Amino acid sequence: MAAIPFRIPRPRPGRLVLPLLVLALVAISIVRFGGYAAARPGYTVPHDGQLEAALGVRFTQAAVVGDGGLVELRYLVLDTQKASAFQNDTKHPPRLRNERSGKLAWRAALMKQGHELRPGQSYYLLYLNKDGAVRRGDTIEITSGQRRLAHVPVR
Repeated sequence: MAAIPFRIPRPRPGRLVLPLLVLALVAISIVRFGGYAAARPGYTVPHDGQLEAALGVRFTQAAVVGDGGLVELRYLVLDTQKASAFQNDTKHPPRLRNERSGKLAWRAALMKQGHELRPGQSYYLLYLNKDGAVRRGDTIEITSGQRRLAHVPVR
């Protein structure tokens, strides 16, 4: 019997172009988009040392929540005695004034923990956002007594 010659088929140049192109696009996509996670632009709240020393808290966030019907004002406890006095003064919560429109959010519901406040712990106040007085993207002024913290961005 005669041996049948075995020939290795040669690929056509046109058949390699598409798989190489797909492979190159996948590699570029992984390098370009898969190497890091894009973060949102930073959110910073202005600080006022005198306000913080007087109230014992640092305001850390203002956000419209509850389908736009509430404004949440978060704060961090710095001094437990002063912060307790601040939180227990239910008749005089801080007022929020929209710097763009001048509208006020003043009707507050205090977060009551039922125990002593702890330094470094976050707490919050909720405000009725009547008639959309405060909107995402606005800046507000927080007023407590004679002290004010201006240009607080609203999330």
